[in-house]
Amino acid sequence: MRPKAGLVLGERYQLLRRLAVGGMGEVWVAADAALGREVAIKVLREEYTGEEDFLSRLRTEARNSAALYHPNIAQVHDYGEQDGTGFLVMELVHGEPLADVLEREPTLPPRRLLPLLAQTARGLQHAHEAGVVHRDVKPGNILIERPGYSSVHPVVKITDFGVSLAANQAPMTATGMVMGTAQYLAPEQAMGKAATGLSDVYALGVVAYEASAGRRPFTGNSPVDIAVAHVNNPVPPLPPTVHPALASLIGRMLEKEPEDRPSSAGALAEELDQLAEEIAADPLGARWRGPAVLAGQASQPTPMVASAEQGIVAQPISRQAPQSASHRPTTPRSAPGGRISSPARATTEASIGEGELFHRDLARLRPANPASTLRQTTASPAVPPPPPAPARSVPRPIARGGVPQAKIPAAVVVVAVVAVVVLIALLVRSRAATDAEQVARSVSPEVTISTLTPVNQPLLESEGGNSGMITTITSGGRVAPTTT
Repeated sequence: MRPKAGLVLGERYQLLRRLAVGGMGEVWVAADAALGREVAIKVLREEYTGEEDFLSRLRTEARNSAALYHPNIAQVHDYGEQDGTGFLVMELVHGEPLADVLEREPTLPPRRLLPLLAQTARGLQHAHEAGVVHRDVKPGNILIERPGYSSVHPVVKITDFGVSLAANQAPMTATGMVMGTAQYLAPEQAMGKAATGLSDVYALGVVAYEASAGRRPFTGNSPVDIAVAHVNNPVPPLPPTVHPALASLIGRMLEKEPEDRPSSAGALAEELDQLAEEIAADPLGARWRGPAVLAGQASQPTPMVASAEQGIVAQPISRQAPQSASHRPTTPRSAPGGRISSPARATTEASIGEGELFHRDLARLRPANPASTLRQTTASPAVPPPPPAPARSVPRPIARGGVPQAKIPAAVVVVAVVAVVVLIALLVRSRAATDAEQVARSVSPEVTISTLTPVNQPLLESEGGNSGMITTITSGGRVAPTTT
């Protein structure tokens, strides 16, 4: 069945206009004839009509979403099937996905970003408590409702639980296959392990990194390349313009090991709220930067991150939890396919979140070398360095006007004197030669001086010896034949 405007589903919902198209279905605005309201309907794409695998996945999304009721999760109202296809009736969110926002504004300031992340974390926590793991957290699935509909502030609505996994649900993938969007895939998911709530925390960390840096941390030519990067590569450093406290929290969210991330999405939401207050009071991060931090916190030394490329950076690792030994150094990298414009995003978006699977290359998805990826942390007490020894000052002669007078080296003076003497000798010799020439002319006036003008281009015989053929040497060193 092909979705089109005017089509009535379930003898109740009439499709009005299409909102978006995904890998598995299309989202339409529909009129609910029974309740007289507008709703959003997700309908399977025409090519998947009658495909039991996709129908089963849509049923799973309906069941998992219907079990969730939270202000930050798009509510599911109904589900039905008609003519070999399925449709999911959802709450209509008057807004846009975060992906569209980042298309216009590649980076968001903390005062706007942190509330969105905190709301998303709370919605995920509610799902995790109900035993549902989203497994596909990304900007396209984070809807932002415009202020004025349900709140004076933007409200986040998490949507698309199409690849979500409930606690009592049978796996939807075969062994050696992974579900999700490669750019936001947690390392444990890329390695084929079971996704947990901390996998959603990692994906939200990728979203936070992208909204702070204007690019994703890992890109590649294929989904497998990107998955390998998530497993093996250290997280590239965030720009120095990012608040140090926010950069530290994002780094913890992107830890390779799940136990090194914030303990839960709910705990992450509380940290984000506290961080928003902290950044509002200290927008430049003065408490996190410079030697003043070490001087004022001698009793609580600040952990230092050792990096071969960056040297020692005074940057707190964790504001609440102790630092583990699994931190990895961050190395600069180029960002091919980063967030610059819509075409660049379209070419690098390897979305497999709606019905597309990719095989894992087990030979390439190997654990990173601990010796090369562990970040070393040291706590240095705030001991002020000894004062430098005073430098001896040498008095310089002062000329008129108070300007220091430079001292001329003796060797320069000697060279100048010799040059003057030689010049005088040459002038005397030239004058003597002129006088001698005048005397000779007065004695023999018939004598004339002729000059031989040199040929501008030297002529050589040609190698063939043919008469009338000569060769010339051009200014570029090439031999060019000429006829005479």
